[in-house]
Amino acid sequence: MADEFGVSLRTVYRDIRALEESGIPIAGEAGLGYSLVDGYKLPPLMFTTEEAIAFLMAEKLVSRQADGDTYRLYRNGMNKIRAVLRSAEKNILENFDQYIQISEDHSLPPGQPTGVLQPLLACILKQQPACIEYHANYNRETTRREIEPLGFYFMINNWYVMAWCRLRKDYRTFNLSRIQTLIPVDDGFEKKHPSLKVLLEQLCQDDIVFHVKVKVEKSALKNMGMTRYIFGLTDETESGDHILQHYVTHSLELLARWYLSFADQATILEPPEFKEVVQEILNKIHL
Repeated sequence: MADEFGVSLRTVYRDIRALEESGIPIAGEAGLGYSLVDGYKLPPLMFTTEEAIAFLMAEKLVSRQADGDTYRLYRNGMNKIRAVLRSAEKNILENFDQYIQISEDHSLPPGQPTGVLQPLLACILKQQPACIEYHANYNRETTRREIEPLGFYFMINNWYVMAWCRLRKDYRTFNLSRIQTLIPVDDGFEKKHPSLKVLLEQLCQDDIVFHVKVKVEKSALKNMGMTRYIFGLTDETESGDHILQHYVTHSLELLARWYLSFADQATILEPPEFKEVVQEILNKIHL
C-alpha cells in the first residue's frame, strides 16, 4: 500500500487506525493484509443539492464537448454515483434533468474530437508517442507524422493536443477533430518536455494578438449570433441602444471581412489599424 500510493508505512498505519476509529470495520492479519468485514458497505455519498445539480450540468457539457468514449466513461462514473446517492439527491437529478438543455448551434463549426481523445490520453500517461494522419485546414493537405502528446486544451469549441512533432522538430498544436487516424508507437519520448502550462504561456507570448473595440447597435446582435465568439469576442457591455464589444484576434483582415457584414450598424472605436484594414477592403470593392 505504501508503494502504491507513494507514502510511508507510518502513514499507512495512521490512516488505517483513523478509519477504524471512524467506525469502519477493518480486519487485519499478519502476512495477509487488511480487509473490510464481509458484508460491510460504505455509507451513501453525502452530496448537497447544489453539488448534485453541478454533476448533472457537467454531464450535459461532457455529452457535447467530448468524444463518445470519454462521455461513455463519464456516464459510467455518474451511474455509479447515482447508485449510492441518497434517495433525495437521486430524485433531484431525475427531476431537474428537464431544466438543463444544451441547444445545437449550427453557426459553430464541428468541434468534437473523432474518437482520439482517450487513445491520446493513454499515450500521455504512458509517455508513448503516436503516429497520426492529420488534415491541415490551412492548406487542405493530409500528412503522416509521429508526435509526443503532452496535454489537451479546449478553445473556441475545439479540443487541441499540444505535442512535440518529430517531423517538424518543434512543439505544435493539433485540432483533435482533424486527426483522421491514430496508432500508438512502441517507443518512448525522445526528450524531456516542459509542462503544458509552460508551453501554452510561451505560445501566447509568441503570438501577435490585436485588441479591437467596436460599438454595435443592439439590433445587429441577432444576425451576429454566436459567430461573434468564433471571431474572438471576449467582453461586451450595454451602453444605451448599443453594445460595446471587445475582440481579441490574430488576424485583423479576417475580423474586418466579418465586420463588414454588419458595418452599417457599428462603429470602430479602436485601434486605428483596424479602421485602415476595413477601409482597404472597401477600396477594393467594385460595384
